[in-house]
Amino acid sequence: MSWIPPNLAELCATSSTASNCQTSAIIFLKLIFHTFISSKPKVYLPKNLPEKYDFIIVGAGSAGCVLANRLTKWKPWNVLLLEAGIETPNITEVPAFFSLTQNTNVDWNFQTQPENTSCLATKGCNIPSGKVMGGTAELNGMLYARGNAEDYDDWGKSGNPGWSYKDVLPYFKKSEDNRDKEILQNNPGYHGTGGYQSVERFSYKDINAQNILKAWQELGYKVLDVNGKEQLGAMISQATVKDGQRQSTNTAYIRPIRYKRPNLFIETEAYVTKIIIDSATKTAIGVEYTSTANNLKTKKVAHVKKEVIVSAGTINSPKLLMLSGIGPSQDLQKLGIEIIKNLPVGKNFQDHVSFKGIHIRLSNKTITTKPYEQKKADLNEYLRKHSGPLSSTGTSIVNSFVRTKYAGSKDAPDANFLFSGLDSINLNSPRVESYYNTILMLPILLTPKSRGFIKLNNEDPVWGQPLIYPGYFKDNSDVNRMLEIIQIGLNLFNTKSFEKNEYTLINSAQTPCNHLTFNTDAYWICLMRNNTASMYNQVGTCKMGPKGDPEAVVNPRLKVYGVERLRVIDASIMPHVPRGCINAPTIMIAENAFDMIMADWAEYPD
Repeated sequence: MSWIPPNLAELCATSSTASNCQTSAIIFLKLIFHTFISSKPKVYLPKNLPEKYDFIIVGAGSAGCVLANRLTKWKPWNVLLLEAGIETPNITEVPAFFSLTQNTNVDWNFQTQPENTSCLATKGCNIPSGKVMGGTAELNGMLYARGNAEDYDDWGKSGNPGWSYKDVLPYFKKSEDNRDKEILQNNPGYHGTGGYQSVERFSYKDINAQNILKAWQELGYKVLDVNGKEQLGAMISQATVKDGQRQSTNTAYIRPIRYKRPNLFIETEAYVTKIIIDSATKTAIGVEYTSTANNLKTKKVAHVKKEVIVSAGTINSPKLLMLSGIGPSQDLQKLGIEIIKNLPVGKNFQDHVSFKGIHIRLSNKTITTKPYEQKKADLNEYLRKHSGPLSSTGTSIVNSFVRTKYAGSKDAPDANFLFSGLDSINLNSPRVESYYNTILMLPILLTPKSRGFIKLNNEDPVWGQPLIYPGYFKDNSDVNRMLEIIQIGLNLFNTKSFEKNEYTLINSAQTPCNHLTFNTDAYWICLMRNNTASMYNQVGTCKMGPKGDPEAVVNPRLKVYGVERLRVIDASIMPHVPRGCINAPTIMIAENAFDMIMADWAEYPD
């Protein structure tokens, strides 16, 4: 199967005027889709499949690809990597196109359930999640931000040996091939070179991103490497890119070895529906899955000799465990699922929450929209040299970490700001990040107190989307903190950089809060609850913790409590969400877990 682009006809039908369908933006999108839809990814068809595998990995996202690479380095072992999505389409490689792949067939298109604390304006919040080789790292903004040292020290202090900052820093460095000489020189001891995962700054620098960075400096924030000794400050971010192209762990860890290791077996469009567990011994012995290739549903079974590793992500990992009889017994019994182990699977859902509500009007000298012919020239430049505006992500490259009066630490942030360019279509339409006439400021809550949960779909537990109750702003302290974060962001309008470049706040009240006075607490609270936005950093639903932790699903070695030869290795095991982006920590988790697996199977040499 190939990538299926968004339906522009539907977008035009919902536009306020028919003329929107003839804008430069829409015509350029048509060109992009025509260019990339015919570019089918190469499909690898495994042959001579063994009867049993040493390891079965469910999910070829950021963690699963790392594990598949590391485990197959030991030639006597064979590994089956199962991915529900398709092979990675070429369009995902273009940094500026990252929003174009969301809400398409390479996205699970998850949506939260409506709650009275958030997402009231829609049926729920959209949560992009990669259904493709490479996982969500094929859809995200590519920012490389590990979080704060205190995050991991807290993991360790809560009863998880091997997960404090001193323990995990070597694994961040092991994975990394940092290609930025300035970062390496100014931050010795914090970065690695020679790893699989390329990390560098985008070569193309958006002018408005640089102006925003200067504004943060005026407000007293240092320009620094947020992955170094300090995190409070701002920077033009590093990203998981290489020479102008996105680099997910599929690109970094799998493609270099995929055709060179005969002990690695990969099957895409393979939807795992159950972990097979011997009910007498409580031991994982394989998986059941359905091949959805060629629009068919072919049921298959794969057996394992050593371990089943679930790396399906914060939403699908708990779903699979619950379908396999591991989860809250009361919920599973209602669905007629045999109980293997009663565990709090799906609890402790956390995310970095924001809202789409602070808009910056640009003047003619800073608008980056272009006529169609110039955009076409930019596309040709990218296709030839991987350079130009499309090799970056517009204003998204500037990243700042700040603290409010509610922050529990003087050295660690509790808030983050990102920026995104918007064109004139609408807030939720597919867009190219490089061209915009308005900037959306995104204030982000890094340390939420609110917690949510995930449950199986009552009507169709196997194929239906799980029910996601994110709990955004359920804890009122998150609301108070967000109010202060908003005011910190509004201070940017008092800087010389904003004044010089004629950036102005669009101060007209937005629906459905236009009955309230703009820039009052009541207005902002209404907007954050109605225009809620996920920052795609969901964690915690298969929480790691010591045996006495009533919320723990896996132990510090990521083994599922009460079930032998079954681990969960992905972002779902994080006890709490790090103060950064979760892609880098997920890669780190997989690197750390690999050493744990090796230690448990003594036949692997040092």
